[in-house]
Amino acid sequence: MEKQKVRRSKTLSEEKLNKIKRLTMESFSKIGSDSYRQKLVYNLLNVIKSDNQREFFDILLRALNSQKDNVKAKELVKELGDVYPITHGNFEKLAYSIVMGIMAAKSVSGGE
Repeated sequence: MEKQKVRRSKTLSEEKLNKIKRLTMESFSKIGSDSYRQKLVYNLLNVIKSDNQREFFDILLRALNSQKDNVKAKELVKELGDVYPITHGNFEKLAYSIVMGIMAAKSVSGGE
């Protein structure tokens, strides 16, 4: 079963990671307050540290699903579906790109 996950896992290019980070930033600029995003980032960082992909995606997808008419959130979910399942090394890269996108969302909603 583990071989099947590795075989289906796709490589993450720098371009794909940047696209996911940008979509995350655009999605979360419309989701919640600053304190909500801070709490979300804190929870996601703890899950990354424990290397629990299932819980990471569960938390992230619940947050994104709360926005029914957020087009960028839907596009982000599609991109995440394209790269899942993911290897440990790629999971860390992807997870930190998502966290950085959430952290950067504040400046998008307030500045532009």
